[in-house]
Amino acid sequence: MSIFLRALAVASLLSVFVMPTPAQAYGRDGHRIVCDLAYRYLSDETRAEIDRLVDLDPQFDHFRDVCSWADEVRGSTHRHTAPWHYINQERNDPQVDAEDCAENGCITSAINLHAGIFTNRSQSDEARLEALKFLAHWMGDIHQPLHVSINGDRGGNDINVLWRGERHTNIHRVWDSEILLDYMAETWPYLDEGDRWTQLADELAADIPLNGVDIYTPLAPIDWAQESHDIVRSRGFAYYWANADQLIEPGDAYYARNLPVSLQRLKQGGVRLAGLLNQLVEERQVSGSGATTGSGALN
Repeated sequence: MSIFLRALAVASLLSVFVMPTPAQAYGRDGHRIVCDLAYRYLSDETRAEIDRLVDLDPQFDHFRDVCSWADEVRGSTHRHTAPWHYINQERNDPQVDAEDCAENGCITSAINLHAGIFTNRSQSDEARLEALKFLAHWMGDIHQPLHVSINGDRGGNDINVLWRGERHTNIHRVWDSEILLDYMAETWPYLDEGDRWTQLADELAADIPLNGVDIYTPLAPIDWAQESHDIVRSRGFAYYWANADQLIEPGDAYYARNLPVSLQRLKQGGVRLAGLLNQLVEERQVSGSGATTGSGALN
């Protein structure tokens, strides 16, 4: 099978489910999985560059470990980045566009910003490492649907939930963690909680038919945000009509219906992050002339 046809197969796989205080991003497991998947699909040149940069940071031993760093610093050393974890829209706005960004930035502008810093040959290794840590995080966030949410409810954090009749939480946390934690606990109950994410990453990777083909993903944050927009406003998501005054009770049927969506977004985030880093490293190597190998099949 040609690289082009394999890329088309991946595009088909990844489009199956494309139908003001920032919220917490994907739980640590979600971000680890996105970055663990991405690392598997880096080209040799890109993996070597990522490893070289991560080795400069004494805090982390592996690329997957850097991917929650942006959450750790947004309340301390990088307070200005807090609005960059999400983008909000008016309830009746059907289209994500650059004008939806707040004046102090949003997730789509942050992806563009840090992709530019990472690619820029004049930037120091320290600046490029920081950009890498942010970019890896943003790619997880933008694929968590509630990071593209409706103004006024803090990305669903104000929508109270009784999850599967058992736990009081909110709908944002359901999509950050509860769906994934339940799936991992039910599938691998014999494993320690801290080890289950590796099994899920392996399971998702087995369902991605890349077969060693290098992938390249053009920069398209508005498109990725639009996918999340469409998901959160779909009938089965139970968010568009929800409000902070009424408890909602997503049960087992909600879980069964939306688990495939949650897992698909992890796969999309991981593969697109890999393809984007491959694209950016190649662009940097050719001084910004652009690399289009593999086309835009992951859009």
